[in-house]
Amino acid sequence: MGEMPQGTGASGAKRAKTSPAPPVASLGVDLLREILLQLPDMASLASAALTCKLWHGVASDPTVFRRFDALRRPPLVGFLLTDRGDMPFPLRSPNMLFVWGTRNPNLATAAADGDFLFEDLPAVDSDAEEKGYGWDEWRLRGCDGGLQLLSRGRHGLDLAVYDPIARTAVFLHVFDVFPYSTHVARYAIVVDESDGSFLIIGIDDHAAIFSSRTSKWTRLECRELRSFYPLHSDGMRAGRFAYWRSNTKKERYRNLVERILVLDTATMEWSIINAPFPVGESYCVADMPEHGGLCLVSSKEQCLQLWFRNSIGEWVLMKNISLLNDWMKKIRHDEWMKRLRILAVRASYVYMEFWSIRKPNSYFLVFHLRTGKMTVFRNNPEDPHRGPAFPFFMRLEPLLGPDEGQNVRLNGV
Repeated sequence: MGEMPQGTGASGAKRAKTSPAPPVASLGVDLLREILLQLPDMASLASAALTCKLWHGVASDPTVFRRFDALRRPPLVGFLLTDRGDMPFPLRSPNMLFVWGTRNPNLATAAADGDFLFEDLPAVDSDAEEKGYGWDEWRLRGCDGGLQLLSRGRHGLDLAVYDPIARTAVFLHVFDVFPYSTHVARYAIVVDESDGSFLIIGIDDHAAIFSSRTSKWTRLECRELRSFYPLHSDGMRAGRFAYWRSNTKKERYRNLVERILVLDTATMEWSIINAPFPVGESYCVADMPEHGGLCLVSSKEQCLQLWFRNSIGEWVLMKNISLLNDWMKKIRHDEWMKRLRILAVRASYVYMEFWSIRKPNSYFLVFHLRTGKMTVFRNNPEDPHRGPAFPFFMRLEPLLGPDEGQNVRLNGV
């Protein structure tokens, strides 16, 4: 019998050649970016950044860093509470309290020496006394990205942006921008998590913005301000947006609609939003790209309501979530805890305070909108603090310095 030709028969069948797996270095930037965004935590992203120059460049890209931060649980350190009584403007330094709000040992260690009540804030070099207005202590106006925005004096013509972890400050004088404001000027601070730069937006009878990158104030055109002024509270951040609530709870018989003034800090465009719920509801604005952009999270008794806008711009109630689990029902009954105020919304986490009109103590709630899980921190002070309250988040610093191979700093991660 002749020999069987090669390549015929079961034993001699050709095996299909498989292409070797592409080397890691051959991954395109777009694909690599999406892969890195799937990593579970910042420590994993930091390790990936050390692989090679390509990975370092993608992992430390500010765009990737911001998206990665938005998908993970924010590094909450605690809550800053104030009590300024019934004053519409902070003409005196209010009583303050800091309540720890983390169970992450690394985060607690990194923030253990923080000066959250800004007791060691150095004095500002100013000629204010010569101009004839009174001095007093610093007052908290807002928090964002590990920084506190403070004003000083009865007229609030000196500002400070204070890092309570590093104990460093940037001082600003606003006499030429908002003269004789008597704290009528309302501010918001927006921090870029990728590099720590910040914007301060001030509103009085006009609007102006300060950029730490240029160290200059710039006047902003805001026609919407004519129908919104005066403001009753400082502004807050929602992603790249800053917003001010009309706070018509104090004027509910004059204004029947809750209105929100919004600035897009990317385009510097202003807009006004009419809230879909009654005046007096506790709420915050949230930037949720998965729901089309700006959304509202409000409270109704012990329920959370998530609102988003449909294709024709109408507000739609997307979720109505009851928070009354067995624990809350018991606390509500035993301690008369009935009031729920929303302090902030960030990366699908809602930060709230559950408190009573009869007792000084309260509870801070951190609720995840996607999973429904809730974390509780008890606040047990001797006196109630019912003024503005601010969650304080530590800023996630850039993964690596400009020189490749440096040690990675991951404060609080």
